[in-house]
Amino acid sequence: MSLPVLAKPVVAKPTPPRPDGITFLGGLALLAGILLLFAGISLALPWYPRWVDGPGLIGFGIILIFGYVGFVGVAQFLPTLFPAMIVMLGILYLAAGIGFFSGRRWAWTLSIALALVGVASTILQIITWNQAGDEFFAIPGLIVTLLMLVYLATPLARNFFFKRRAGQGPVVGG
Repeated sequence: MSLPVLAKPVVAKPTPPRPDGITFLGGLALLAGILLLFAGISLALPWYPRWVDGPGLIGFGIILIFGYVGFVGVAQFLPTLFPAMIVMLGILYLAAGIGFFSGRRWAWTLSIALALVGVASTILQIITWNQAGDEFFAIPGLIVTLLMLVYLATPLARNFFFKRRAGQGPVVGG
């Protein structure tokens, strides 16, 4: 004799697959993190008689393309702070890339914050480097960060990061 089963077993809903755009942005964030770590370390190395003869030139080229040269004014006052700031950005990009692949909510928030910092820095770079004629180098970084902000605001991306997972309570604010 068996007892009747009154409750249905709880079965977790399968999680939706990761959108291709999220996978692409995760890979892009990991690549950006590696490049920014390299740039920060190469800028922190002791300079040769001229900094353009050493690895600092490669690091400067990387941050020029990313649009973070707008923060070079910090290097005038605290020269050790600028490479540390670039290394910290690299670590944050690596964390965002890892969070993208696992679909973490904090990765979405972190990537929005990094994109806003990137937009602010590239606009600052365009304004301050306009006199030198090098404002074009900030344009690719500005385009990429704006496209990233637009994509992350789409319902497809938001639903991936803010979906209800098995064992979690209700989604707050999303």
